[in-house]
Amino acid sequence: MKKPSSRTGKPNTRYRPAPFGPGFRLIPAWTGWLALAWGMAFFPGLQVHLARAQEESPFARQRTTTEYYPGYAAMGSLLIPGLGQSLNEEYGWGLVHFGAYMALGNNYFMLVENPLYMDPRDRVDPNKPIIHMNRTTFEADMYGTALLDLEFYSSFAAYRDARQGMGNAGYNTPAPEESLGDLVISPFRWEFLSRPTTFIPLLFPLYLLSQPLDKEQHVIVPDVTITRDDMTKGYFVMHNMVAVGEEAFFRGVLNNSLSHSLGPGWGLAASSLLFGLAHEGVAGQATIAGAALFGGYLGALQQSNDYKIGEGVAIHFWWNFLISLSMLRERPGATVQLFTYEARF
Repeated sequence: MKKPSSRTGKPNTRYRPAPFGPGFRLIPAWTGWLALAWGMAFFPGLQVHLARAQEESPFARQRTTTEYYPGYAAMGSLLIPGLGQSLNEEYGWGLVHFGAYMALGNNYFMLVENPLYMDPRDRVDPNKPIIHMNRTTFEADMYGTALLDLEFYSSFAAYRDARQGMGNAGYNTPAPEESLGDLVISPFRWEFLSRPTTFIPLLFPLYLLSQPLDKEQHVIVPDVTITRDDMTKGYFVMHNMVAVGEEAFFRGVLNNSLSHSLGPGWGLAASSLLFGLAHEGVAGQATIAGAALFGGYLGALQQSNDYKIGEGVAIHFWWNFLISLSMLRERPGATVQLFTYEARF
């Protein structure tokens, strides 16, 4: 039976049940939260206990740098967040990542299977430059973004820790160093915002935001279940997750490792192409070509910054957020508040 569209009441021919949705929910949501809480509360003690047990074992030995596998760790956590951490023998962090993944996944799949959820292609009005949105769909997008970017960040964290654990032996690119906290605050650090390499590219979305809406420009139109103010606050959080996750994986893992394997030029080209292919160009998303060019700039910037990704996170966040603000405007000439109070940046 086809799922009816929440806008038209007609069968939604593009609707597909979320992959692994029913199976995913066979594991109750509380198990994910339990694993997350247990890992956060007890993993320091677990690490100490395992280290002590290893020292006291008659078979105890020191782990050597050749026993770290950054590529396997990154791939493991990309498939199942926390798996790469377990390969690095960071079992507590593995529980934290996997618990968060399970908790977010249950909420996401329940929202996607709600009859009010709109597939990305069904949100775009066929006759007008309008993208429809409701609360169920927006919340599903929030959870879906968190789920995907957790996979990206978990992959980066496992790769980073493996590279550091082996002392970066055998690599000709610097090992990643930035923590999650470093990356989350990057969009608000004056060190990055004051650089011409950051603020000059951001002049383009600022210009779009300052201009009257063009008749052909797509805008997001929320229904009665959600307000533009709610969506603005949500996008502020969502785009921080997107910037951290995508920069961590596509630049922190792929551009770094491919630049080591293929050289800076070919590595940058390959990672940028992969970044472009990860974008579909629907419902306001960047096209493959546009994303590849954007990824190329951010990758080149990363290479010039000794392979640190903080500045790229800052650019990525503000670009996406400003574009979203431009699309949230009402015709004609309406403006959008950043929050319920004035905020100047």
